[in-house]
Amino acid sequence: MQLAFRRLLGWGPSAAAEEAEERNWRRHKWVIEPSRMGFFARVEEVWRYRRILWFFAIQRVKDRYEGTTLGPFWLFARPLMPIAISTLVFGQLLNVPSENVPYFLFFLAGSSCWRIFERSMLWVTQSLEAAKGLIKKVYFPRIIAPIASVAPAITEFAILFTLLVLSCVVYWIKDGVFYLRLGVGMLAGVAAVLLTCFFALAVGLWTSVLQVRHKDVRYSIRYVSQFWNYATPVIYPMSKIPAKYHILMYLNPMAPLVEMYKWGMLGIGQFPAKELASGLVISAIVFAAGLVYFNRSEAASVDKL
Repeated sequence: MQLAFRRLLGWGPSAAAEEAEERNWRRHKWVIEPSRMGFFARVEEVWRYRRILWFFAIQRVKDRYEGTTLGPFWLFARPLMPIAISTLVFGQLLNVPSENVPYFLFFLAGSSCWRIFERSMLWVTQSLEAAKGLIKKVYFPRIIAPIASVAPAITEFAILFTLLVLSCVVYWIKDGVFYLRLGVGMLAGVAAVLLTCFFALAVGLWTSVLQVRHKDVRYSIRYVSQFWNYATPVIYPMSKIPAKYHILMYLNPMAPLVEMYKWGMLGIGQFPAKELASGLVISAIVFAAGLVYFNRSEAASVDKL
């Protein structure tokens, strides 16, 4: 009404001028459009923000190990104490077979791979909550947070491998036998650790989103992982599993990885070729589906942080 009155008195712009201005605005207006989609587009985006990935990785390692009262002693004592107790129970009292190596070394090798998986899965699950301070302030690919949360697994592996080497030296002095496998075969153990981290990330892509929506997910993971541990050849060799239960080893991607780590580091057992192939397929499926789920759910989940 006011605009029509001003136009009637000749005070406002003419209709032709308004139309020209509107056409010019439509021609130069800003349009918010989604970025390129697809797997390779996501990889390219993560690469562009690799400095933030490095920042989060360093931060997760610092959060994990800084401020410990007992210092470096606690880093080794924390995994060593439960391993020593389990060795006493399963190795001495129950006489669980250990493939012709001391049960302490057998259990240390198996639990090392499992511990890296379990703890990495928990770190990835809490990754979005741990990074919520920065997520709410600036934009970066949210998947960087789960990927960076696997970084402490490197230091975890270094600590557990150091324990394994020192234990082998002690047994070498005691028994005159150096049980640690030296040579190219150790690369199989390193590969098992890398694949373990990959599978932990694949599972974490699901649980990190669920953790934002349901705060008790991390407690459920700790509960489920206890049963999962018994379904994995950590405290017993895979050779002692009856043939009718071998299907469980094909469905559990962690079973061949633990066995592969023990084979690579101590040279015990057999290389689980068939079980490993099955586990890699399952891990790839879990990762691909988890990546799709994470990409579709990250926006809604971030709003709930």
